[in-house]
Amino acid sequence: MYFKFNEEQEAIRKMVQDFREKEIVPLAPEWDEAECFPREILAKLDDLGLTNLSVPEEYDGPGVDFVSAAVIMEELAYGCAGVTLATGNNTIALYPVVLGGSQEQKEQYLSGACNDGKLAALALYEAEAGVDLARMALTAQKQGEGYVLNGRKGYVTNAPFADYFIVFAKTGGEKGKDLSVFLVEKDTPGLSVGPAISKLGLRAAVAADVVFENVSVGAASLVGKEGDGYSLAAKTFDLARLFIAAIAAGVARAAMDYAAKYAKERIIFGQPLVELEAVRLMLARMAAGVEASKLLTYQAAWLRDEGTPVEGRGAMARYIATEAAMQAGINAVQIMGGYGYSRKFPVEKYMRDAKMLQIIEGDTLAQQVYIAAELLQ
Repeated sequence: MYFKFNEEQEAIRKMVQDFREKEIVPLAPEWDEAECFPREILAKLDDLGLTNLSVPEEYDGPGVDFVSAAVIMEELAYGCAGVTLATGNNTIALYPVVLGGSQEQKEQYLSGACNDGKLAALALYEAEAGVDLARMALTAQKQGEGYVLNGRKGYVTNAPFADYFIVFAKTGGEKGKDLSVFLVEKDTPGLSVGPAISKLGLRAAVAADVVFENVSVGAASLVGKEGDGYSLAAKTFDLARLFIAAIAAGVARAAMDYAAKYAKERIIFGQPLVELEAVRLMLARMAAGVEASKLLTYQAAWLRDEGTPVEGRGAMARYIATEAAMQAGINAVQIMGGYGYSRKFPVEKYMRDAKMLQIIEGDTLAQQVYIAAELLQ
């Protein structure tokens, strides 16, 4: 891998950093406390071309490479992982349409997201199935020229204010070819969104359950062909792993920087806290975790840009980065002592956010299974 960012990627990094420090960092504690996603931030990010990152330029998207997308996610997450997840979720939700959508679907939904500020939500996971797609219970039964959807999706990020949902549903047929994808508008009769789920971390990324009760959609709502769901889900998982890894790298770096700054300024027994060897060792482990996270994440992004399959490498990046973020959050709280445990300071938020990053979009145990599977092939 060529490890030097090009001029455009460095310019993007600087732009995101400036935006983050001005627009996100000062208000992140307030959004976390209120458990709300600031839609005004999304509009401002739209104006800068920092959303809908998977959408090609021909549909009015930014058309950025995967390395640049990872840069954006990491730098935003340094300020607030919850806002970053909610913003990045639109990119992930649109990805099945980018890959398998018809020309009409792309022109309507991709361009709509980029030009009209429309929000998409990925309705993929179910409480009883998780990432086990074979156990998915939501069905789409053929009826006339269209389909009728019944079932429930859980933990759908951005569900309360999404304009449309990208829904994965069982369509019957041969096992392994019985999963399909549908575009469903929010005001379709029979579709209802539950109350926002109160969470430990990532609280600025609002999630809720979505219920489908005899929801009728036309044949034009089908993304690709019947049975394309498994392939589209696998590729969407790949992108989600990369984004979660980049977000976790940003959280780990933020926790490390805050803890290091505090340790240099805090005087204990007549000397800076950072002079204690135990503190230095914790900071050293944090620094190593941050660098390992970034290297694996950007390598996976670069491989995607090269057209190379990255399932195992993406899982490694996701696993290492989320573990590093969790450890950095714990160590930052430990270094700051009682202050670290206080909501007055951001490190307890880093720790809470990191725990959620270890769980969502396929937890760390699932990532280890993917890594082992590729190793043993």
